[in-house]
Amino acid sequence: MSMIDSSIMRSLFDLYRSGRFETLAKRTRGLLRAHPDQVALHSLLGAACLELGRLDDAIESYQAALAIRPDFGKAHNSLGIAHLRSGQVEKAAGSFTRAIDCDPQFAEPCFNLGVVRENQRRLSEATELYEQAVRLEPGYNKARCALARLLWELGDYDRVVQHYELALADDAGYVPAHRGVMQFLEQSNRHDELRAALARARAALGADHPLVRFQEGVVADIDGDAAAAKALLESCPMEPSDPVALHDERMRLSRLVAICDRLGDIGAVMGYAAGANRLSGQSCAGKGIDKRRFLEFVENRKQHFAAANVEQGLHHEDGSKAPEHSGTDIGAASQSGRRWTRQPVFIIGFPRSGTTLIDTALRGHPAIEVAEESDAVPGMVNVLSGASDERLSSLGGLSSTEIERARTLYFNALERQVQASDVTSCVIDRFALNMVYVGEIHRVFPNAKFILMLRHPADCVLSCYLRAFVETSANASFHTLEEASHLYDQVLSLWTLFTERLDLNLIEIKYEDLVADFESGCRRTLEFIGVPWHAAVLDHQQTARSRPYIRTASYNQVVQPLHTEASGRWLRYRRHMEPVLPLLEPWIERLGYERAPEAGIA
Repeated sequence: MSMIDSSIMRSLFDLYRSGRFETLAKRTRGLLRAHPDQVALHSLLGAACLELGRLDDAIESYQAALAIRPDFGKAHNSLGIAHLRSGQVEKAAGSFTRAIDCDPQFAEPCFNLGVVRENQRRLSEATELYEQAVRLEPGYNKARCALARLLWELGDYDRVVQHYELALADDAGYVPAHRGVMQFLEQSNRHDELRAALARARAALGADHPLVRFQEGVVADIDGDAAAAKALLESCPMEPSDPVALHDERMRLSRLVAICDRLGDIGAVMGYAAGANRLSGQSCAGKGIDKRRFLEFVENRKQHFAAANVEQGLHHEDGSKAPEHSGTDIGAASQSGRRWTRQPVFIIGFPRSGTTLIDTALRGHPAIEVAEESDAVPGMVNVLSGASDERLSSLGGLSSTEIERARTLYFNALERQVQASDVTSCVIDRFALNMVYVGEIHRVFPNAKFILMLRHPADCVLSCYLRAFVETSANASFHTLEEASHLYDQVLSLWTLFTERLDLNLIEIKYEDLVADFESGCRRTLEFIGVPWHAAVLDHQQTARSRPYIRTASYNQVVQPLHTEASGRWLRYRRHMEPVLPLLEPWIERLGYERAPEAGIA
């Protein structure tokens, strides 16, 4: 093996550190002609090509290095990064795994593989990988913040702040940790702790730092000073140059939407909303999230349940029809040994229809537990119907054994979110768009109870457009009023099909009726569920404040007193809603709302 002078190698590394990647690529290519067996040269060429975005060349260079030295963990890790950036996710995962195998003390591939698993929604694996990364390298704050964010999503709230604090103890000026802990405290409605965290960030980052100005605007908004909040938030625009900055700017614009709405500045609302949704679209594109995927799920179910030969009854393995379970006792057991004796209850509805409000009221009852946005139904649907609905057509022919397996799968997932002290407690699964999967839910739980929240279609659509949601293929339809209205029409059309074809145990609660007469709505709901009246359900504010975290976009609204201002809000935006009213008006009439007044009357 021919050797290269150490001074030449130092000069090459200097080129990399100074960002002169084109020069580095040219020099390493020249040196490789004379020294083709030098692993370091192949690796440096791969690094230069990776930085220059020449992914095929980077992959070729790293593979050349590994052909010479197969146990080179760093090259496997860098090859995984190149594969990931080129969209070859499974190859990337394989490279990161090989890097860990070659060097078990190397923290970076643990983090990188964790990112892959998180994006694949294999959250338990991702958590373990992030934890492994910070065990190997306690100062790996990027991994620690990723772990905190994932624990946040998984509902392990006590450990969220712990990991952000560890990152800040290691680096007092680490912006992602300041950002993460303040966002978590705000969305947990822990406002005193938020103010303390803001004071710490101000001392560490400076009063003029955009993140500090942004959070000062958030606190002013919490304190009810809308004018000051607006001025602060308008003073700190952020250049969306990377995914984190894009997210921060989107949150800034979204906050301004809500503030300007309260101030009655409709023009500013729509301007900021357009900007926030444009950034949401960019974020979705960067993550490979496509609204068409969820719309296909809806369309597939419309076609399946509209078919004349759909049979939704339970069957034995021999094809004979089995009797449905009667009463409430389903006698299902989870892997933990808990026996679930009550039929499940589901709160569903189009987003922004009031599901969080009824959830918060009901969880005030001592005999009720609510699982908020659980993955139990999506996980069950994925097994029953397939990730791309490839098994949806076989839904009607499931055997009783398959039904029982699906029930166990569902309860195992649900149990991760609820810890009922009494097996007879009423557990409610609240995830608004589970209404799309009612066909599968009814197939597995034919006596399940559904609480459907309804709201004026125009208010629902407008609110979805004005709110910042987590990016998913369903929420990706909220970036324009036209797309949001189309999704509403498709989802409600599917729901109508469900009510026509399935014998659902159902109660409908209108948001407008609930806020107008809260006690009556709560009594009606409890009677439907089969739980005795308890006055604690009326104190929704106290229940909301006592919750460790509220997952939905309504987290800062359910702690407020009930009011009717949100009913009919769309009328203030009549001019902007005009193009979508022809699609929504049939639903306005069908759901029993008054027809939209003629333009100029409102």
